[in-house]
Order: sequence, then structure tokens, then C-alpha cells
Amino acid sequence: MPASVLLAGAAVHGASAVGRQVVAFLDYFAGVFTLLSLTAAVVSGLAATDRLFLTPRLRVAVQSMHRATAVAALGFLAVHIAVKVAERHCDPLSTVLPFTGGTALAVSLGTVSADLLVLVAATGAFRGRFAGSRHAWLWRVLHAGAYACWPIALVHGLAAGRAAHAWVLWGYGLCAAVVALALLVRTLSWVGHRRTVTRHRRRSKAQPAGAPLPATAHGAATPVLPTTAQAASAHATVRTGAVRRRPLHAAPVPPSRPGLVQPGGGL
Repeated sequence: MPASVLLAGAAVHGASAVGRQVVAFLDYFAGVFTLLSLTAAVVSGLAATDRLFLTPRLRVAVQSMHRATAVAALGFLAVHIAVKVAERHCDPLSTVLPFTGGTALAVSLGTVSADLLVLVAATGAFRGRFAGSRHAWLWRVLHAGAYACWPIALVHGLAAGRAAHAWVLWGYGLCAAVVALALLVRTLSWVGHRRTVTRHRRRSKAQPAGAPLPATAHGAATPVLPTTAQAASAHATVRTGAVRRRPLHAAPVPPSRPGLVQPGGGL
């Protein structure tokens, strides 16, 4: 047997062995990577709306991280589904339609979570279409599906497949704690923003019309512009040539006549 044939057979055998190891690795960890990426996407999405601790530049960076982790979650989800179908752990139809093909409840929950993740990612990709229309609220409702997608994926990861090890349970618990912390920060930021808006509204209602505004942060008072009625009155006075009356305390000045001697003056 030629040496080239032996080398080719060894290469094929080695490649097949490496392929089986890669498939086994993805079978075990692709779902975990999907959950970790989804957790990072949810946390960064919650943090991107913070206005108490993050500057505008940091918020833009966090939004970029949110998009990147969402794309990563979709990629790992596609690999996870492909491996499960190739290993015949589930039916191809059950990966799209939950509660079909006699699948277990935990597997169907994974299908529900996958469908929600695809929906949330699609609404994020077409955010500009919703923002330019009168149905911006619809985008918020659909994109909020991530709040249901993440806990369902967490239950699917714990209940489906093999029994989880202790480090997996600790990892899932850490993910839950991070999401809870981000949600708490988001709630506090929203409450603080609402209080600030309410305080400004009360001040604007309590301030009388035409009153000077409070001093700015630099110590200079904001100039008060005249009202419409005041501006119209001043314009009418200028056009008619009206002269304001002299104050009462000012002494009258006698008119000067040619040829007369003023008191105290010369000829």
C-alpha cells in the first residue's frame, strides 16, 4: 500500500475524530454559550438606558455591546439547534413550533425561548422603521419580549438534557443575580427620571407668568423676554411717535426765546 494512501487515511481518520470531538463539545456547551450571550445582551440592554451613572459616550459603547452580544446569542443558538438536530435529539419541526412531535416540556420551552429571541433580534434590526412611524410603542412591546425570553431559556437550560453539575447551577445563579442587579438599576434610574420631570413640572406651574427665572448653574440669571402684549404695545408706541410723560419730580425747563435775557445770564 502506498505511503500516500496511508497518510490520506490517517488524515481522514484524524479529521473525523476531531470532528466528533468538536460536535461533542458543541453539543455540551453551545446552549451554555447561548444563555451567556443572551444574559450579556439583556444586562447591556438594561444598562444602556441608565442616565444616573453612565455618560452619553459610555451609553453608546454599552449599546454597541448590546448589539454584539445579541448577534452572538443568535449565532450560538443556530449552532445549538443544528447540533441537536444532527444528533437526532429533537425533530426539525419542533425547533420552530413548540409542543409538537411529542417533545418534552423542557425542550418546548427552549423552542419558545428561541422564537422570542429571533423576534427580539428582528425588532432590534428594524428599530429605525418603528422609530419613524406612529407605532413606536409597538417596538417597545415586541422588544420587551427579551424579559420573557431570558427566564424561559434559563429554565430550559436547567431542565432539559443531562443533569447539571454544581458549577453550572452556580453559573446560572450568577447570571440571574447580574440580571436582577441590572433590572434594579434600570428601575432606580426610571424612578429618578420621573421624579425630576415631576419636580420641573411643579416648578413651572408654581412660577407666575413674567417672573424672572432662577439663576443658572454659572450664577447668571436667565433673561426674561417680554410677553406678546408688551412687545405689541412697545411697537405701537414707536410707530405713533408717542412720548412718555416726564416724571413728576423733574423740574420744568422754560422755553428759550430769542432776544430775552435768561435769569442770571448776560446780554
